[in-house]
Amino acid sequence: MMKGSSSRLARFLFLSGKRSELGMALVFLALILIPSALLGYLSWRALQSEKLLAEERLSRSYQRYARLAARKINEELEELKDRWLKTLKRFQKRTKGHPAPEDFDRLIAEEPLITGCFYLSAPGRVEYPPNMAVREGLSPAPWKQEAFVREHEIFSHFVARGEDLEYRQGNLTGAIAAYRRILERVQRPQLRAMALSYIGRVYLKKGELQTAIEVHRQLLRDYPEARDLNDMYLRFLAQYQIAVAQESMGRDEEAVQTLIRLVQDMFQRSDAISVDQYQYFMEQVRILAVRLLSSRKLSRPDYYRELFRAFTEKNKKRLSQKYFLEILDRRLYKAVVERKRYRSRIYFISNETVNEPYLLGYRFLPGPSRRYVGGVIGLTFDLKKLGKGLLPRVLSDTDVGESVIVAILNGKNEVIFSSEPVRGQLIATQPLKRPFSFWQVGLYVDEAHTPANLFTYRNALGLWFITVLMLSILLGAIIFVRRAMREAYLSRLKSNFVSNVSHELRTPIASIKMLAELMEMQNPAAKSGPARKNRQYLQVIQRECDRLSRLIDNVLDFAKIEKGMKSYQFRLEQPDEVLQMAVESFRPHAEANGFRIRTDIAPLPPAMLDRDAIAQVMLNLLSNAVKYSRDDKIIDVRAFLRGDEIVVEVQDRGIGIPEHEIPRIFDDFYRVDQRLNTQAQGGMGLGLTLVRHIVEAHGGRVEVESEVGVGSTFRFTLPSQQATNPSDPQSGVASDQDQHEPQQTVSVS
Repeated sequence: MMKGSSSRLARFLFLSGKRSELGMALVFLALILIPSALLGYLSWRALQSEKLLAEERLSRSYQRYARLAARKINEELEELKDRWLKTLKRFQKRTKGHPAPEDFDRLIAEEPLITGCFYLSAPGRVEYPPNMAVREGLSPAPWKQEAFVREHEIFSHFVARGEDLEYRQGNLTGAIAAYRRILERVQRPQLRAMALSYIGRVYLKKGELQTAIEVHRQLLRDYPEARDLNDMYLRFLAQYQIAVAQESMGRDEEAVQTLIRLVQDMFQRSDAISVDQYQYFMEQVRILAVRLLSSRKLSRPDYYRELFRAFTEKNKKRLSQKYFLEILDRRLYKAVVERKRYRSRIYFISNETVNEPYLLGYRFLPGPSRRYVGGVIGLTFDLKKLGKGLLPRVLSDTDVGESVIVAILNGKNEVIFSSEPVRGQLIATQPLKRPFSFWQVGLYVDEAHTPANLFTYRNALGLWFITVLMLSILLGAIIFVRRAMREAYLSRLKSNFVSNVSHELRTPIASIKMLAELMEMQNPAAKSGPARKNRQYLQVIQRECDRLSRLIDNVLDFAKIEKGMKSYQFRLEQPDEVLQMAVESFRPHAEANGFRIRTDIAPLPPAMLDRDAIAQVMLNLLSNAVKYSRDDKIIDVRAFLRGDEIVVEVQDRGIGIPEHEIPRIFDDFYRVDQRLNTQAQGGMGLGLTLVRHIVEAHGGRVEVESEVGVGSTFRFTLPSQQATNPSDPQSGVASDQDQHEPQQTVSVS
């Protein structure tokens, strides 16, 4: 295999001539440097993959430690939750279900982790902390008569009907009528405020913008503190809808002022809403403000832009007691509406807002019937004190190894508490169970034990191995290239030697043939005797001289083709005359070997061609037909016009060519099989190579049809007009392009 590659590279270098250095550089780049670089890259990627796998394996091993630590912390927190539940039970038993404000003050003083207490005896009725309220207009009379639940059922019925008319049927007028029925049948302020919000929304869809503005302003005037069932302030939505309606009416100045009041209102009440609600409305305001601030109707656009910029840079206020009261009221409201049965258990609500987690625990209280929920007690806890007191002790008791540091992290992987100062790399995390899911256990490993450092030695060893491997490849490539260059040099010397010898042989062969012809002319024709034999010998000498001349011409032409020096003399010729002349010049040789040549050459249009080259093509094809025929010694030569092409066919009835050998018969020095490579056949395998080169140089192509034992048909085409040849057809001298095009054809082949 190495020998075949060297031979091909030597041939390439030989054909390159003066550009051999550039060709060698391209070969070196394509065959050596690019694969070497690719090998290095793939090896580096393999090392990186191995490193990632090592990190993953190490992370999985430490993940088990993280789960063990989280389990221990969860057990401690479960005990803490049970203690809180017992505290609430004792508190409820001590107060006999009717705690006074001083009872809550005493509870906060006794339990260090409790920071706040809340007591709602019914939805909307706050008993503790004092002087606080969450809902309006709820009197004890309708609560005792259970009108609370009935009104909610009425509200749900008409909302479902209105939404069906609004969204499915597109009947906006009917939807408004359905929502107004809520105002007629329901007295609860929250439900009436929600109905007004729905009515204003439908008027906005309907295009009655001024009516929509009036409805939303009525909501702001009559129910300023109302919230929907998702605990979202309806006043925020009302102000936003008013701004949208004002923009649609072209009142951009009023719309901007409405948005400014909305942002101020949101900031003032941000301690009573969640981060998600605050961010949602701020995003809606920002989108609408971008459109409005680009309006040309504004009297002071720069002033308004500065106001919006200042508001957007403000952070939301920390949560206040009112926020937790709203959460408890909403949970109590839902439990009462759904008529949940009373159960003695504690529930927790946990979340994180403004980068600070909170934990709210609550326990429902029984109603008058003692069967259903009627009130709720809530507690907030000091998580900082919890972390400083309980968690460090738990973390210090968790044994996960000397090189590992256990820490409590928030949702952003920021350290909240740790057993010791954190150092190294975070290698594994495990979230805690609810309600403490806003925290997670994290394991930190010293730098010396991280996967990157553990893998350093293997990584360096692998890189050294890759480097040595690539240097070995480059050294082998240099040796290979030097060997190929030497082979190319020797091949050039051999080719020059063969060309020189062949050229020198032409003179003695010509002399021998001339003397044989002279002797034949001096000896009269004789039918018998020595004179007849002498004449036969002289004819044999002439035929062999012709055969040797053709072989030498083939060798010299092939050498010129390889060197890129072969040129053709294109002239305007009659192709039928050239073909007929070539056949007639070969006919004596064919008849001397017992062959009969039949010609069918039609009159052909003129074409630009090299007369001698086309004659050589015919002689090579006819010589092959004679050489590879046995008993049936008939050769057919046909020429005809097919479209713009001149088609020439040479058909014999010889031994044929196997189908799998046909693609290779035009290769240099190739002959079909050992049956043909005999002394009787002769030749060097260059005839068909020259045929293909000459025909392609003329802009044609060569085709072969053959069947073993039946014969072969060689067919070549010539264009009837040589439009691509810019040389002067009458000059008889090939142009520079004529000389270079064959060279390009050889290099391509």
